[in-house]
Amino acid sequence: MKKNRLMIIILCGILAVSFAACKPAEPASTSEPGTDPAVPTEVPTEAPTEAPETGIDEPLDLPYAADFTVSKAFSKNMVLQRGEHIRVWGWADESENGKKVSGEFMGMFSEAEIKDGEWVITFKKKLPANAEMGHSLRIYTDTKEVEFTDVLVGDVYMVMGQSNCAYQMQIHWTVVDANDAEKGGSKAIDKTLPIRLHYNTQATPTKLKRGTEDVNKDVANRSSWKVANNATVSQFSAIGYLFALKYVHATEGKVPVGMIEIDGNGRPIGAFVPNQVAEQCKTDTWNQSKGYYVTEGVNAEWGRFLYNEYMYPFERYAIAGVLWYQGESDFQDHLLAKYVTTFNALMTYMRSTHNLINKDFPVYFVEFPSIYQKPAGHKGDWHFMDLGKIRAKMGEIVVTLPNSYQIVSSDAWNDRTFFNSLHPNCKYEQGLRGANIALAVNGEAGMTMEKATGPIVESVTYSKDGKTATVKFKNVGDGLKTIDGASEVKGFAGLSSANTPKANGVTAKITGKDTVEVKASFELAGVAYNTVSENYFGETINLANSEGNPAGAFMLNK
Repeated sequence: MKKNRLMIIILCGILAVSFAACKPAEPASTSEPGTDPAVPTEVPTEAPTEAPETGIDEPLDLPYAADFTVSKAFSKNMVLQRGEHIRVWGWADESENGKKVSGEFMGMFSEAEIKDGEWVITFKKKLPANAEMGHSLRIYTDTKEVEFTDVLVGDVYMVMGQSNCAYQMQIHWTVVDANDAEKGGSKAIDKTLPIRLHYNTQATPTKLKRGTEDVNKDVANRSSWKVANNATVSQFSAIGYLFALKYVHATEGKVPVGMIEIDGNGRPIGAFVPNQVAEQCKTDTWNQSKGYYVTEGVNAEWGRFLYNEYMYPFERYAIAGVLWYQGESDFQDHLLAKYVTTFNALMTYMRSTHNLINKDFPVYFVEFPSIYQKPAGHKGDWHFMDLGKIRAKMGEIVVTLPNSYQIVSSDAWNDRTFFNSLHPNCKYEQGLRGANIALAVNGEAGMTMEKATGPIVESVTYSKDGKTATVKFKNVGDGLKTIDGASEVKGFAGLSSANTPKANGVTAKITGKDTVEVKASFELAGVAYNTVSENYFGETINLANSEGNPAGAFMLNK
């Protein structure tokens, strides 16, 4: 039966190619950005046309393998990335080298030769979003078949970070109305929505020795893709699920969203990087007595283990982007300078492994919202870290990493009485803004960047004496404004030295549609905005675009 099906697929491909060859040539059209259109000096009388992308490859002239395994990154109910060449991989015994496995998915057919005990099938047709149930991915030989049912095609995001990423929906449910469908209330979870979740994190330990160069080549725990229902959602990242929920609602369920959660409570960035980046950025040192790499930061212990244990198995899984909520453990002054360099190196590395087409996928990172010190007279626990400077330092990412986006949060949290505002209850607001930015990036649901987010720093120029800086912003809409109507822009600081903000003797005012002039009584070593942990939009900071959305924090050295 498999051979008959294979012959039908191949025959369909041949007919499709023959039909295309008979079609008359289409008039030339303007090429899309990033393409190199051919400009012939002469137009031939019969211009040849390219065969359409069928996704049906020629069979390999090899015998079938007797046995094989498929990576656990794949399972039923998964989402595969639209607009990409989808890769499926696995392993076989070395005795199977030189033999093949076959794969079929949504009319596509491809095969792979087993080499060095590994195989990778690449489906070359770029598929559009498809939320229909009932599609199966089949990997098979003439003696064995592995079938994954109810596979959707849409956008896959990796949501990564520390405890604010790990902040679960069951905590979110304690602060929202249970019947609020928009905010994902516990009694309003719609399991028919095309949202799929994969939970693969340090809460499920593996057998790999942490902090070494060793990697898990496959998903090492029992995690698999799950339908988003009350049971699976309750334990999942709140910002990850709420991001997906907003995106699916905005696209009317036409674009499925898959979220892969990888988090490490309290872990600094050195725990998230692969071996190559750890060596490049010197994020850890080998501890001979412990027998593993030790990284820096709050809760510093094992280096690189989150990547090597949990992220490595997904290296070739095509994704739409990364949603990042981390940095609290890197707030100390001596770590600020290297954070952005390390983050950019990590994202650049990931962009080199996941996708074959959209290599520069977007990266969305969360700006830390307001966090408040313990009020006078308060008794009991209080959780506070001075996150103002790391918040602003992360704003440097948008001018150093292409296709990166800041999820501004300065208007999201203003509860000065909450003992644990280190983990603020504003994941819905952050997920909403993140999803809106992604919608704008993807050109969907009529969303624009100005509606999705506020002014984001683009560049800074300085006067000859170095005491005046002109800051240029993007996403200004019809122009910059102060949300309270004040003539002075609040929240700016000059840098007296690298990463040392100084607000005294500094004034700022809007001087153009997209510019703010910052004047200081001293020579500026750089400029910063929103560097105080307790800053809250509308009170101590006030810069906005014409839509009223707040500006992003930043700290840029000269």
